Amino acid sequence: MLIYYGDRGRFVTLGNYDTVDASVRITNQSLVLPTGLGAVNFGGDYRRMHLADYTNVHRFGDGSLAADPVLWQGRILQRYSAFGELQTPLLPSRRLPRWLRKIETDVAVRYVAADTSRESYVAPTGGLKVDFAGGFSLRGSVTFSNRYPTPYMSRQAAAPSDLGSGEVSYTRITDPLRGQSYNILARVAINPDLRPETAATQTAGIIFQRGREHRLRVAVDFVDTRKTNELVSMDPQSLLDLEPLFPGRVIRAPLQPGDANTAGYVTSVLTGDVNAARRHSQNWNANLDYAWTKCVGGTLSLYGRLVWFQRFDRQVFRDAPDVDELRQPDGLVPDLLQYRANFGAGWSNQQYGFGLAGHYFGSRMLPTAEWPSQGSDRIKRCWQFDTYLQGDLGQWLPWKSSRFGLRGQLRVNNVFGGDFPKYANDSSGAGVQPYGDWRGRTYSLSLTATF
Repeated sequence: MLIYYGDRGRFVTLGNYDTVDASVRITNQSLVLPTGLGAVNFGGDYRRMHLADYTNVHRFGDGSLAADPVLWQGRILQRYSAFGELQTPLLPSRRLPRWLRKIETDVAVRYVAADTSRESYVAPTGGLKVDFAGGFSLRGSVTFSNRYPTPYMSRQAAAPSDLGSGEVSYTRITDPLRGQSYNILARVAINPDLRPETAATQTAGIIFQRGREHRLRVAVDFVDTRKTNELVSMDPQSLLDLEPLFPGRVIRAPLQPGDANTAGYVTSVLTGDVNAARRHSQNWNANLDYAWTKCVGGTLSLYGRLVWFQRFDRQVFRDAPDVDELRQPDGLVPDLLQYRANFGAGWSNQQYGFGLAGHYFGSRMLPTAEWPSQGSDRIKRCWQFDTYLQGDLGQWLPWKSSRFGLRGQLRVNNVFGGDFPKYANDSSGAGVQPYGDWRGRTYSLSLTATF
């Protein structure tokens, strides 16, 4: 049967929403300082969001009520912030030795104000970059930040409790205790006790770049991140994998007589965000860019990007042990990959261009509870390749004008039609891990006109 919002054949407004954003910026990019030319930026931001109340009414096709109308109460959120930034050389260039070209620093701070101290904080950051002769550079930074929980703009006025007063959906799960897959009810649990996430990130890296006709740039950076009260979104399958840690969020029917399983069917789960006690991660980022600017009348470019997580440890509760989410995951980080890379090559001039792009997704270890349904302890690695052809179509138009241009691009994603790797517990029920468009090979044609 069909259930309609409001009534059959009518459009319904589920709450009027309005927002106001205002900002002011003052900048000087040529500030004369004792150490040389620097830059200064400062300003402030203001945002006001408002969602009006609305009544959620569901009716059958004959106009009768499918359920009692529910009043959803809106709210108003306001936020203020101010920031300042200074970019400057640390020493005048005349005082540097020949083997040292430049020493620059960038320091900034932002203050966010709110009605409660929980959402008011100061976030400083600082960076340093040293340029040597021969094309080498060293860089590093220290950053402190806070992240608020995503605000819920409305809630049921007559909800019995904060748990389960959000939106409702139906989803498919794999029950590790029963070894079965079936559909359940998933309800968002609005948690007013969520705390802001705090993070401290330190980076250190090296860069090498040189050349004019043959331009080469290589950069390698190490990133160390420590978080407390990290905000983690719990989806239905994660809750099933972590049921011993969150027993109150998984509701099961009583075990029926004669049922050989150890637990009854799951009837519903309470999804939503939770605070993890802490997280410590370390990763390496590598970038390679090469360009030959005089290749057959155009530019040949090659690039590569690699992200490698060396460490990703998380503690769910303060009295719980640390979990290695890379090698022995518990399901709290469902999309974490130890290796991920992009690479490609292309050639272009003012009239034409073509290229090939590749994507690599490393294998992902699975929680122990998912091994029986998967038939393995991991999701296999995946490769995907895209290609494109572009050109200046304006040269073929009968009216040629420098004031008008038209460019076109034909793109084919997953050009070799490779299958995505098997993942039995995929939330869509497709049984694969989709790292792109799940339909496989896709074609797109785009036109860009300039005036």
